[in-house]
Amino acid sequence: MNKNNKTGCGLGCLGKLGNILIGLLIIAFGFWLGDKVGVNPIDIFKQGSSFVKNSGAIEEFNSEADKVKKKVEAAISNNEHSDGSQDATSTASITYTPLAFNGSKQLELGEYDELGRATYSHIQLNIKDAPKEEREDKITYNPVGWHNYKLPATINGKKSENWLMNRGHLVGYLFSGLNSEGKNLVPITRYLNAGTMDDKKIDRSNYYSMIFYEMNLKEWLRDNSDKYLDYYVVPIYQGNDLLPNKIAMYWTSFNKNGNQQAVELKNQGQATTEGDISYVILDNTSPNATINYADGTAQAK
Repeated sequence: MNKNNKTGCGLGCLGKLGNILIGLLIIAFGFWLGDKVGVNPIDIFKQGSSFVKNSGAIEEFNSEADKVKKKVEAAISNNEHSDGSQDATSTASITYTPLAFNGSKQLELGEYDELGRATYSHIQLNIKDAPKEEREDKITYNPVGWHNYKLPATINGKKSENWLMNRGHLVGYLFSGLNSEGKNLVPITRYLNAGTMDDKKIDRSNYYSMIFYEMNLKEWLRDNSDKYLDYYVVPIYQGNDLLPNKIAMYWTSFNKNGNQQAVELKNQGQATTEGDISYVILDNTSPNATINYADGTAQAK
């Protein structure tokens, strides 16, 4: 007989007998505990039984809760809200694809979104396609969120009051020839639009303004009369804000054979070039104002 073939026996070896003994011990403990705390021991066993039966459900609940937590964390990191909706336009969601080259002027305006906001403007043109008529002074369309205020500003050491906002063209009139087209208009500050808080002047040297890039692109078109500029402008909204807090501008070019090429500006300003595409993202702000982008109201700083 092999000495090592002996079997040591604990409760695990007793099978049904062991389970009965454990059960009796639990019952005895239950009656003792119930007597001490004044609780019906039958209720204790019912609760315990329910707990054991539902332990799988508890694990499943914890598992689902963990999944929801991970989903919410992922949504936040992806600039989404907890209900699954995204900001209307975020820098991460912008995809710029040039219009297919066909050797003629093309203009594409995005549809209004559910809040009536302009969504994008896209143009491809040669210098010969640029409008030759002077733009009308008055814009007859008020974009959603439009308000205006005369606010104090100090410009070159002089104090004055100036209109804060402009009805801003996404693709400027100097390219599109559009003045009061609502799908091409958003409320933007005078500072973003014209480079200055002065409502009677413009500052083409301010590379935090749209006019800086528009004038440099227009100059490039004049100097490259055999090429086509592809230019795409997108307002960036946060959630349901009526005003964009940023404007994104993208551009590239095509030669007369339809080959895509980078646009080499004499002054790139704050723009970034990646391959054949250049872009800049500008803030819709003004040094003298605090703006409520949700409804378009503003006040002096």
